[in-house]
Amino acid sequence: MIEVKIPAEIKDYKSKLVANLSVRQIISLAGALLVGVPLGVFGSKFIPADILPWIIIVAVAPILGYGWITFMDMKFEDLAKSVLAFNFLPQRRVYEDTDVNLFHELHTEMIARDIEQQRIDNGEFEIEEEWR
Repeated sequence: MIEVKIPAEIKDYKSKLVANLSVRQIISLAGALLVGVPLGVFGSKFIPADILPWIIIVAVAPILGYGWITFMDMKFEDLAKSVLAFNFLPQRRVYEDTDVNLFHELHTEMIARDIEQQRIDNGEFEIEEEWR
């Protein structure tokens, strides 16, 4: 019997082109090879052998990250953009102004109670049932 896997979420589906790699992964792999191989071949003449692999890793890792890294449904370029913006751009924090000042409200409530008590003491109106 023929079976076809169907992902539960449509966003999880990735079309595969060759060797179970998507087009995005093939492009990033080709870009990494285009940068890493010449850097390794021609850099060996000018850069010491103990430093060259680290330079190649630093140069190729972001290119490979473009094809393979996703975090919380963000692709690598969106993730890198938000990390750089969060760490290096000035942050603008927006605070919600609620127009609520607890001390001011308590003070006005106490004044209202004092005025009401003065009116009760002067006999202007009688005490309500809930204040007894």
